[in-house]
Amino acid sequence: MRYRVRIERGDFVVDRSFADVERAKMFLEDSKTPQGRLLIAQGRDRASMLVDEVERLAIEFIQEGRAKLSDAIDGYMRAYVSPKLESAIDKERQTAKAARARLEHCKTIRIPYIKPGFAVPSGPLASLRQHAKGYDEKAIGDFYIDDLTEQETTEYINTRLKDGKARSTVKREIYALQSVVNKLRYTDNKAWKRLNGHNPFLLADKTRLKGGEHRRRRVITEEEEAALLTELRRCRNPEMTLIFALAISTGMRRAELLGLQWAQIDLDRGVIHMDADQTKASEDRLVILLPEAKEAFKAIQRVDERVFHYKIEGFKTNFRRVLERAGLSDIHMHDTRRSFISRVLKNITASPVAIADMVGARSVANLERRTIDRIRQNDMVEAGAIATEQELRWTVHHKDGQTTARYANMIPDKASKE
Repeated sequence: MRYRVRIERGDFVVDRSFADVERAKMFLEDSKTPQGRLLIAQGRDRASMLVDEVERLAIEFIQEGRAKLSDAIDGYMRAYVSPKLESAIDKERQTAKAARARLEHCKTIRIPYIKPGFAVPSGPLASLRQHAKGYDEKAIGDFYIDDLTEQETTEYINTRLKDGKARSTVKREIYALQSVVNKLRYTDNKAWKRLNGHNPFLLADKTRLKGGEHRRRRVITEEEEAALLTELRRCRNPEMTLIFALAISTGMRRAELLGLQWAQIDLDRGVIHMDADQTKASEDRLVILLPEAKEAFKAIQRVDERVFHYKIEGFKTNFRRVLERAGLSDIHMHDTRRSFISRVLKNITASPVAIADMVGARSVANLERRTIDRIRQNDMVEAGAIATEQELRWTVHHKDGQTTARYANMIPDKASKE
């Protein structure tokens, strides 16, 4: 039942309805004085203000413990991105640039505007429900996380693709947003509990993102390597030659090489100790040094604690010039890593060792992870060689065989250019 108040008094004409009789009477009382009529015209009469206050209190109650996606992104940046950037800068690591890029990435993913996937409410409490859930088109960062469903997250994908973003870019954004929500259990436990383990970005329809990753297959042939080394030796700075030689003989990433310090290198054992803040996966690892890599290190003159003194941008610029002079502009520095993996795979013939039955282990996976893997790593260091595919994955830091398998058919002397 609604209570209607209709007034026509000269220029003052109003027609309002109320859910209860008390507010209707209050409105009628206010309409009898000039001050009351002015407040009614401004929407500040007692009846309207009472409704606003009730809605405000109800909204506060509904939203208690909720978090907007932008708040979750901020928490993720504070807990995981900013500390890594600060550590990289403090230690003058080359990974600082990647951390800065991640920081900018987190700022970008909250901006795209999307339309909600649920129906706009109606009825007497429509404004309350609309305010609480936010039904207007808005930036995805302004949505409360527990309001997001697979409809909104799929709309995010469609909107980004419509804006001309590459599928690979949108895929990375979705994975980043998945991580932001997953980390809520540590950054905002109240908001996490409201989700009941539900991550809306995991449920998004990613059909349109399939095939977005461009798998570069370029490897460097031995002839191209020789031509590049000849051109590199003409550079005034001998570090150019040594960095390239080490990249193709260790499979290390450019940033890892440029951030190396002498304290990490053990030539007697033939290993490099990589710290977690130097690696892409943020995990420690050992890099095995094959004979050619050892010789390259021995040729470097030690000046201070750093092995190389190039900054990433300076090296990129010089390397690009060398490639142009050698007529090999289609080569990327990361192709050295792909070439190293391809060459080593050609020489791997050993099969994985089965030990679980011998020691009566119930979990082969746990035994391999906790015991066998460590033994194999030590054997690899002692042997000074890479004998199995697993050892190759340890050296180049691939987490699974699928990543390494892509290189299996890349034979340098028959490689097709991109």
